[in-house]
Amino acid sequence: MSGGVMHGLREIGQYGTLIAIGLPLLGGALVVASAFLMPRGRAKGLITGVYMFLASLGGACLLLGAYAGITGEPRSVVVSLLLLGIVLTVIMGIFSPAVIREYQQFEFRRLTADIFRRS
Repeated sequence: MSGGVMHGLREIGQYGTLIAIGLPLLGGALVVASAFLMPRGRAKGLITGVYMFLASLGGACLLLGAYAGITGEPRSVVVSLLLLGIVLTVIMGIFSPAVIREYQQFEFRRLTADIFRRS
């Protein structure tokens, strides 16, 4: 089974440029969507889910990179997995609590406005 996984990872290496361009574009689109939707309390599940998914994907890349290093894969495979894993885990791990906090602040503002209207 490990031969199949590592063969698949070597095949992904052919799409390195696409991944290197597509991932930052996805991150930029996520930031723009977050900037417009979070203060209004919209798309909470989608935005939070994407942040958590990307953080989990980064963790999986770290684990696969460690496994590839242990099994003696070429350095290019190991470094690309570890780099992607570190970047995704750190960036999404830092911003995930901020996203959740922003939605909690929106809920607090909404509840405060409801209480103010009723009084």
